Amino acid sequence: MVDSLRHNEWLEKAGRDLKSARVLKQNDCGNDVVAFHCQQAIEKSLKGYLLKQTGQVAEGHSLIYLCKEASSHHAEFKKRLKDCAFVNQYYIETRYPADVPLVVSDDEADECISVAEEMYKMVTEII
Repeated sequence: MVDSLRHNEWLEKAGRDLKSARVLKQNDCGNDVVAFHCQQAIEKSLKGYLLKQTGQVAEGHSLIYLCKEASSHHAEFKKRLKDCAFVNQYYIETRYPADVPLVVSDDEADECISVAEEMYKMVTEII
């Protein structure tokens, strides 16, 4: 295993995305933006974890893929696949205008924050 502290940089960025999601939600800045920052927080948390485990930055943005990769190193991640699938839907659809926009409800935004907080906490505790 590579002893790299760069994984900490990924976790710091994940923490900032999570904080941004909370601030945006509190200030009614749009649930779509909240959901996107939550997706980013989870992605960076998982990439930080995988970097710590493998010494390599994982490719891709799919939370499902990254969570499956993480589960090959720690079984606890298998329990998070469904949550990752839920938040994963907000990666592309929330970033661009669309003919049929994806509407993110208050409850969905709150759920995204909860999932991101749980993933970030789990990763920082495991590392």
